[in-house]
Amino acid sequence: MSNNEEHVNGIKKSIDDILGTDTSLKRKKKSEDDTNRERFEKIIQTLEEIEVRSIILGNDLNLDFTSYDEKFYLVVDSLFHLHFGKEASELIFFYLYERMNPDGTANGLQNDEGEIIELNSPTDLWYLLKAMQDREKGGKAKKKS
Repeated sequence: MSNNEEHVNGIKKSIDDILGTDTSLKRKKKSEDDTNRERFEKIIQTLEEIEVRSIILGNDLNLDFTSYDEKFYLVVDSLFHLHFGKEASELIFFYLYERMNPDGTANGLQNDEGEIIELNSPTDLWYLLKAMQDREKGGKAKKKS
């Protein structure tokens, strides 16, 4: 039995004990948004791995594949722009290419109120992009009224 199954069985037993009856647990089907978030996170993680690989090849082996990789990045960047729009794409590009400094420190973003927003994971980036989309939708709805 896997750790996940043991964990689920432990939760079920606790619920059974609290309620004093036998219960059954059903897995919630992932929403389309959950699936899209997971897909987005995997894409960002893979692009981060590719960027690290390029840096290692350049620094450790003096191999520069910039001209080879350029068209690949152009296609990926263009797809982000098509799907998310200009402002959101710029945020994705910041996350991928400018967020981390060579010394390992991270650059944060400053919002309209002057607060620093830290992006520590693709999940943080996803939720910030969703907030931007929600804000944009709200602004468009107000303009139509």
